Amino acid sequence: MSDETATMDESGQWRQALLAYGLLWCLGLYLRLTVLVVPPLIPQLKAVLGFTSGEVAIATSLPLVTLALGGLAAGWLLARVGVLPGMLLGLAVMAGGSALRSLPEGFLAMMAATVIMGVGIAFMQAAMPVLAKLWSPGRIGRASAVYTNGLLVGELLAAGATGPLVAVWLGDRWQWAFTLWVAPVPLLMLALAAGSRRLPATGRGSSSAELVLPDHRDGRMWRLVTLLGAAAALYFTGNVFLPPLLEESGRLALLSPSLTALNGAQMLSSTLLVLYADRLMGRHRPLVAITALALLALPLMLWLPGRHVVWAAGLFGFFTSALFIFVLALPAWLVRVEALPRLMGGMLFFGYLLVFVITVVGGGLYDLSGVVALAFLPTLAISLAAMASIRRLLASRQREA
Repeated sequence: MSDETATMDESGQWRQALLAYGLLWCLGLYLRLTVLVVPPLIPQLKAVLGFTSGEVAIATSLPLVTLALGGLAAGWLLARVGVLPGMLLGLAVMAGGSALRSLPEGFLAMMAATVIMGVGIAFMQAAMPVLAKLWSPGRIGRASAVYTNGLLVGELLAAGATGPLVAVWLGDRWQWAFTLWVAPVPLLMLALAAGSRRLPATGRGSSSAELVLPDHRDGRMWRLVTLLGAAAALYFTGNVFLPPLLEESGRLALLSPSLTALNGAQMLSSTLLVLYADRLMGRHRPLVAITALALLALPLMLWLPGRHVVWAAGLFGFFTSALFIFVLALPAWLVRVEALPRLMGGMLFFGYLLVFVITVVGGGLYDLSGVVALAFLPTLAISLAAMASIRRLLASRQREA
């Protein structure tokens, strides 16, 4: 092979990699964006639609439960229609459900639309690791970090830009924010359909595929559930209980910089792991250390005085997002592609139900005791269990045939 041919082949590989990473990043953008549109609109939901605080909490947390339930059907969907059509269907359902929330029909109608949206996100969430493995088999850690970076950017966009968007442009038509954010989705679907032709084939579905429930005897699945429970519980409890933590200590003015530090550090973490994730995949000690450092940040946030809580929140966000990236990457690294949808379905179903329970129990402990530190006890317990399971989980990897 001549040097010129080798250069052309290398250039083609780079273009293919950039196309794959670009599509993965854009798809990751919509894994959480439509979920995080709700918090900035809480004042309007209460004042205009008459939502109670309890109804607002349901509207915010319902996608988490839907992700769990949708994860059961996701594996069957991917096997039946194929990964690419499954992703396109997930995008369409997610966008349609979000747009339906713009209709001023009240609480029950919005919850029905939110369920539809959450089902679409569940299909997308299950398909992402499969696409990462097929399009970037030698760089699964990097591909996972890329789409997780997109996920985090989506969270920041929804949480940070929805309020100004309503104030400056939409005004009394604030409900159209739910539709406006998904307006680019048809273009993304076209880009995915066209771009996938230049990437490795994603395989076809089988009309004979049946709904296969998670394998309750699969130790890998339960260890992944524990890890997902730890990573997601750390994130949710950190965000949910940081405001009362600061309120208790008379530092509520530090809430905005603390949340900015927490979420900004997640961006830094995901960017660094785009470069280094593959070097750390399969190594026991770094994953244990990341979990331990995320846990260490909790008492720092709880007990450091003054403005030190801001950098403690940043430290917490950095290591929590790093753990989440590895949790999303591990299923594709652990098993062959044909086993991935079933494993992902079980991990999402049991993992997100576990996170929901942990968050509710933590809130109950806080309500009963009035001590915000106790809200983190369930998260501490699941994180310690996750650390204990990591070595056996990594040792259970299936080798490619």
